[in-house]
Amino acid sequence: MTRAEQPTAHQPAPDDALVADSRERAVRALLRQPQLKRLWSAQFVGSVGDTLALLALVLLALQAAIAEGSFGGGYRGVAFAVATVFAVRVLATLLFGAVLLGPLTSLTSHEGPLDRRWTMVGADGLRALVLIVAPLWIDWTPDNALAVLLVTAFVTGVAERFWTVCRESAAPALLPTPPLEGATVRPLPDHMDALRRLSLRTTFVAIPAAAVVLVVAGLLNNLLGTGIDWFAQHQAALASYVAAGLFAASLSVVTFLELPDARTPRARSPLEGLRRPKTGAGVDKGRT
Repeated sequence: MTRAEQPTAHQPAPDDALVADSRERAVRALLRQPQLKRLWSAQFVGSVGDTLALLALVLLALQAAIAEGSFGGGYRGVAFAVATVFAVRVLATLLFGAVLLGPLTSLTSHEGPLDRRWTMVGADGLRALVLIVAPLWIDWTPDNALAVLLVTAFVTGVAERFWTVCRESAAPALLPTPPLEGATVRPLPDHMDALRRLSLRTTFVAIPAAAVVLVVAGLLNNLLGTGIDWFAQHQAALASYVAAGLFAASLSVVTFLELPDARTPRARSPLEGLRRPKTGAGVDKGRT
């Protein structure tokens, strides 16, 4: 019997439980990398601070809209003010997370002019600074406080996009080297998939964590308001300062982070798939 006539050995499909266990082990393995764990810690703290900052800016805009009588005043004006804060934040995310993502990734790429680590440090420092000043605009410029707070919301959204793009481009260079084929009986871990799942879980946990911090900060703000009139007049001031402190904590972690000078995959805009493919004769009109 020749080799071609011999029956091939049956290759059993990997067990689903074994694959799931391998995925969870891959996620935990990422957190055993010191530099990657520090980056994840900064991401979690910054995500909590970013969500808390957005909620604090909504409350500050609500206070400014009531004081100014913006958008016609009343419940309609308050509702428009709150919706405008979210719209400005969505606009910043859409512009620098999709439309201008290509130029942004070019600036922060391996060959780009912006250093990833110092760009993240600058983004954290900028957000901490604007959130420290945010509650004071109601006293400094009472007639234009809402407009300034909307600009603050846009700036924090742009800074968050810069920070996220730098993290997504730097994190793959910190991934552990996968084991050699045949060195383990388990399926080889997909570190990029594990990194995406870790980032997604961090975002999901940061949102309720920020809500809890907002409630605690509000209670402490009311407690301070019993002795300090300024805190009684600015219900969201302490939440804004806590968010600034979280960004300062993220800054302190990122400052001492060691990022390898290596080429990593480029982040792609979700709008790239909407462009018409080009052929040698020009733009392909497609087929019906």
